[in-house]
Amino acid sequence: MPRLITLLVFISLIISGSLFAEKRLQIPTQSSNIDAKKGTDVGVDKKDSKEIKRDTQKNVEVDKKEIQLKLRSVAKNISKELERLKAGAIVRVVVSSFSNNGELARKKEIGTLVMGELMINLSRFNNIELIEREKLAKVLDEMKLVQLGFADEKTAAQVGKLLQAQVVIVGEVAEAADKFVINSRVVDVETAKVLYQEGFNSPIEGMIALSSESLVLRSKLDAAYRSLILPGWGQFYNGEKIKGGVITFLEVGLFATAIAMHINGKNKEDEYRKTDCTEKGQECIDRVQRLRSDGEDFYKMRNYFIYGGVVLWALNVLDAYVSGKDFDSALKMSDNRFDISLSGLSLSLTF
Repeated sequence: MPRLITLLVFISLIISGSLFAEKRLQIPTQSSNIDAKKGTDVGVDKKDSKEIKRDTQKNVEVDKKEIQLKLRSVAKNISKELERLKAGAIVRVVVSSFSNNGELARKKEIGTLVMGELMINLSRFNNIELIEREKLAKVLDEMKLVQLGFADEKTAAQVGKLLQAQVVIVGEVAEAADKFVINSRVVDVETAKVLYQEGFNSPIEGMIALSSESLVLRSKLDAAYRSLILPGWGQFYNGEKIKGGVITFLEVGLFATAIAMHINGKNKEDEYRKTDCTEKGQECIDRVQRLRSDGEDFYKMRNYFIYGGVVLWALNVLDAYVSGKDFDSALKMSDNRFDISLSGLSLSLTF
């Protein structure tokens, strides 16, 4: 009887253990299914995030183009209004830097960007004669208005008189949620009255993207300075990515080769200094002389590669400045632009 009880207890323990083991074996299976599902979800999330990023970039590009079209439209409307008011006569116009209302607008210099884009677009119309920014900056400096600006009509009229302008274009950029609100006004210098005004909204991301590549906020000196710090950087800044990449690659190659030549020369020199040919015959002496000659050749090659790197560095700085694009060059291109419109068709030539 005790043996029977012991056998039954033993059998029950075996059954319980097998059931427990089966449960434990099932757990990893469920976990792996969950992990597989999570892995699938992560893959989908990554795919979705890439698509979202790609769609966002497309939207920014679309917004950027729309902003440019709006600025062209504003310039065209101003030209038409001035042509109507002044009976087709040429009008001397000064465009101020739009005031920035908001930290982001000030940081990205959106007001300066809008001013520059308007000037470039206005320069394409034959009835408008633009006054240079340098003259405006000088007058603002004399009137202590460099930092304050002149958004109000009376001050704008005073500045316009000093510059012998007939109208002054002023405006402001304000931040509102996820957009910039841009307002522009055309002020008559004689009466200080607003002749025309127009405003539009622009998405913040699109405007920031436009500011990052706008020629208005670039300068040739900035390009040259960047290339002075790092060869090719100025070319990237100018939008010439292939040229910048080639210059960077060549510069790295020249100096890397110079370092390799120096190491080889140093190794030959060390071997030459360690070799003692006392009582070892002419063959040893010849080998030592070859070591010395090879070391000198490596050092000469090192110097040639260094000289080549320095020359390329200097040419890279010069190229960044000469091929640099800035507001003045963009304005000059606009002045040399010839537009023909006929029956809804337009032809633009740049020379």
